[in-house]
Amino acid sequence: MNKTPNHEPEQELSDREREILALVATGATNQQIARALYISPNTVKTHLRNIFAKLGVESRTEATLFAIQRGLVVVEGQEGGAPEAGAIEPPTPEAALERYWASQRGLRPLGWARSLALAASLLLALLVLLWPGPRPSGAQPGADTRLFDLPNPGQAEGEQGTLSRWRDGAQMPGPAGRFAQAEVGGLIYVISGAGPEGLTDAVRVYDVAKDVWEHGSPKPTPAANIGAAVLEGRIYVPGGLGSDGMPLDRLEIYEPLEDRWTQGPSLPVPLCAYAIVAYGQGFYLLGGWDGQRYLDTVYYYDIKGETWRLEGQMPTPRGFAAAALADGRIYLVGGYDGEAEYRTCESYDPALAQAGLDPWRSHAPMRSGRAGHASVTVLGHLYVLGGGWEQPFAVNERYDVANDVWSTFDSPVVGEWRTLGASRIDTGAGTFIYTIGGWSGNYLSAVRAYQAFYRIYLP
Repeated sequence: MNKTPNHEPEQELSDREREILALVATGATNQQIARALYISPNTVKTHLRNIFAKLGVESRTEATLFAIQRGLVVVEGQEGGAPEAGAIEPPTPEAALERYWASQRGLRPLGWARSLALAASLLLALLVLLWPGPRPSGAQPGADTRLFDLPNPGQAEGEQGTLSRWRDGAQMPGPAGRFAQAEVGGLIYVISGAGPEGLTDAVRVYDVAKDVWEHGSPKPTPAANIGAAVLEGRIYVPGGLGSDGMPLDRLEIYEPLEDRWTQGPSLPVPLCAYAIVAYGQGFYLLGGWDGQRYLDTVYYYDIKGETWRLEGQMPTPRGFAAAALADGRIYLVGGYDGEAEYRTCESYDPALAQAGLDPWRSHAPMRSGRAGHASVTVLGHLYVLGGGWEQPFAVNERYDVANDVWSTFDSPVVGEWRTLGASRIDTGAGTFIYTIGGWSGNYLSAVRAYQAFYRIYLP
């Protein structure tokens, strides 16, 4: 039987449980609570079960009513005696959201009048930026509009629900997309990118085993639409879109063990929205946007000689494609050429290119055109996650390299989900694909892990 408000809780609520209960009283969802407190939705669910058990209730409504009547939380206009010591006043959902964003900026919350004025100024600036006008020579119509995002506060992230192979991790410290993501020694590095406040220089470090976030030294040059390659324990981050809206030609190198940045030789051309993959003693940059047009170039950077060279051309110019290495070939999937999103799956053989032969081979196409997606390789399969401006997706796609066949697998986000990051992590329980952040109507801070391979030990 449930307890009435006249009964005392069996156990005292912890500070974290009081904090969660206060947010529940505002009507916040588990995802909103997780985002505000930098914990995973599963952790929120665990706390709620403990709260319900301690209060002797069975629903969020009963918990809220009990908390108000007992003075565990205070609502505006509440009559009666003084609240219990340690009570937390629940903000309105709007105020809670405003305080959350203010905490990300280190500022006091803005009033609604100032918030509206700021929003109007931002909208005006974006209209000026994106208004059709004279374009650089050779630019493709509309191509540059995909280099930026316009947040839509009224659009919520689409959730698929409970999925057997997906699990949630601790939320990233702040929502972001268009960043570089790399894994070194079981730590996932989320570098720079864009968020609600614009470009960021932040380096956020996720410890997969501990499910916690830390911070690294900021990137010297904030940039969006970037990628990263890991070689000999260093993270190479070339180019990107700078704060002036133009591509950069800088190569910045992060050394995780020393938590410091150095600078390498400049790129042959300013470049962003490229595909990147490590290979041999260097890495490849395929396609991208140079400030005027989408390119078909294939550049290679040799870390030993610290030199760049032009290796060749792609079959078609495009940006926002994804690349991954499988069986000695670089698989390039999808992308956007200024007019359409590609279904193509093509592979590049560096050995054939060095021999002066045609290195490109076409394979079975994806079921849908995608751009701004992420890809990783696991046991001979290429996993393609998210992507797309032209249509929403309900599933992700997986390519069987040996059999040249595509299939689908479930997605934790239905609808828009692009400019995210993905990393492969091998554990004793199997192989996981960790996806972080991205865009789904607004920037995301979610961490989601897909178990691509199970490892079972028999006695």
